[in-house]
Amino acid sequence: MEKITKIILIIFLFSKSIYSQSLSGIVKYSGTINKTYADSIINVTSTKKIPSTHKDFIVDMYKNAKEVDLFLHFRNNESYYYLQESLDEQDKYNTTVGAVSAIPYYRNVANNSTYEISKYVGTVKRTPLDWKITNKTKKIGKYICNQALATETLFSRQGYYYTEKVEAWFTTEIPVSFGPKLYTGLPGLVLEVNKNKISITATEINLNPKKDVNITVPNLDKIITQEQANKKWEELAEASKQRRKK
Repeated sequence: MEKITKIILIIFLFSKSIYSQSLSGIVKYSGTINKTYADSIINVTSTKKIPSTHKDFIVDMYKNAKEVDLFLHFRNNESYYYLQESLDEQDKYNTTVGAVSAIPYYRNVANNSTYEISKYVGTVKRTPLDWKITNKTKKIGKYICNQALATETLFSRQGYYYTEKVEAWFTTEIPVSFGPKLYTGLPGLVLEVNKNKISITATEINLNPKKDVNITVPNLDKIITQEQANKKWEELAEASKQRRKK
């Protein structure tokens, strides 16, 4: 495993030396809810003792979940990842939006930092994932990709921690350590992310476009840690619970 990682890093550094330091690009991703997960929710819901109107609503949400468009802009040492907002009023109720998350992310390679830009709790500095690169490869579009695995620790709005497995596919043919959300820091652009609930896959890659690539840099004067953000989410959840009791 270590030998494979070293070889990939050598390829990454070699490719990076060939590319201009001003390498920029715009990547369009498709975010989807995995069918296996959606089917499991539908099956569990069908057995629950809840009003049929509630049951039908949940089933309909997962049966009709649409894919969403997500974009990654990168230039030099920075990247910005965001969800493309839909003008369709019906898409406001698209389950996929909540599943893949509409929260933007900003990354700065110079200080190896990734920030989650939440309008509810503020700008959060995320802890990098500990990736393990495997010897598996596959082709996504015209690019040969390598597999990397990690375990992500998440915090539930209900106030507890849990973990999820993450699979990422990155290509050293595009030697930038960017990707969707916090799935970054690998020796190549991440083209696909798979988790239990969702998948995010690159569908269009535009390298060094003629137009300038805009990077939205958040206010980094007031950065909070992941632990502070979790505390704020917990407080918001409790406040919401108290409002429902009134």
